[in-house]
Amino acid sequence: MKNLLSRIALLSLLSLSVIAIADTGNVLRFNAAQLQTAARAGFPMEQSLLEGLASLTLSDPDVSIPSPGERLTLQMDYDIALATGERLENGNVVVSSGLRYDPGTRGLHLVDPRIEHLGTGAAGRGLPGGSREVLQELIGEYARTRPLYTLTEEDLAQAPGPLGADSLRINDGHVELQLAPAATP
Repeated sequence: MKNLLSRIALLSLLSLSVIAIADTGNVLRFNAAQLQTAARAGFPMEQSLLEGLASLTLSDPDVSIPSPGERLTLQMDYDIALATGERLENGNVVVSSGLRYDPGTRGLHLVDPRIEHLGTGAAGRGLPGGSREVLQELIGEYARTRPLYTLTEEDLAQAPGPLGADSLRINDGHVELQLAPAATP
């Protein structure tokens, strides 16, 4: 009887620890610093303008995840220069964006990026028609083609099953990927 009670107690302890692991292990969390480090690897970004007569460069991304909030903030420096090297405009741009997980790239991509602030040091110079549209276009291209963060093998090793495109959310100052429940044998 004593042996049976010991076994029941041991099984109870083991099942409690499995439940605790399941409760904490079903979400991959990323903070702004992790996204910041990964984002820096994709910059600077450059786009040719005016058929090669000028270029737009985005650099020094700074990622923050406001809490509360469902969008992250990405602040970058920008520089518009002629092919001769003469600077037309420079400043910073602040973008708010949602995120999506793309299983094909294993990446976290910007969704619906919006320019919230455009600070310029051009003193009246700049592109004909303004730079906001050109910046929005380059940021949109970044969102479509490049992940802000690519999951590492270590990240994927924590996932007991496939991650779906709808498994991401921004919550309490973190990006969270909801993991699929582990398959039972």
